Amino acid sequence: MNAELRYEGVPGSALDRIRRNRHDDSGNSVVPRRSEGGEPLRCCLTIAAAGAEIALVAYRPMAVGGPYAEVGPVFVHTLDCPEPDTGSFPIDFRDRRAVLRQYDANGQMLDGVLAEAGTAETELKRLFEDAAVDSVQVRNVVAGCWNFTVRRQG
Repeated sequence: MNAELRYEGVPGSALDRIRRNRHDDSGNSVVPRRSEGGEPLRCCLTIAAAGAEIALVAYRPMAVGGPYAEVGPVFVHTLDCPEPDTGSFPIDFRDRRAVLRQYDANGQMLDGVLAEAGTAETELKRLFEDAAVDSVQVRNVVAGCWNFTVRRQG
């Protein structure tokens, strides 16, 4: 199965709600701070430039419930930012090592793969050859934090 893939960060509706309410869905206040540079932003799927106004918020990337529906820390811009290009692998994440966790449509984890720097995009295409894979979460190797979710287009 040769699938076209979609790369999803924190949805705009969730970002709007968090920014408007000044707290995340777990009740943590949005505390703006200046980026030191290098923080992975889950709103626009880029790496923060030094001095950008960002916040660390709690976010649950999995829409279906269950034991794998984790809430974890993610960096986002505190103000509007450009929507990510959902049709291509985020360029700022290409040269990073990543954990790729595959999930079925019920939110059950099927497996996990460690992708070395520069190989995640190829690994994702291989993982989606399995029809049972509904989504793959791309995660930070050291902290385990969610970076973005990948799904088949359409």
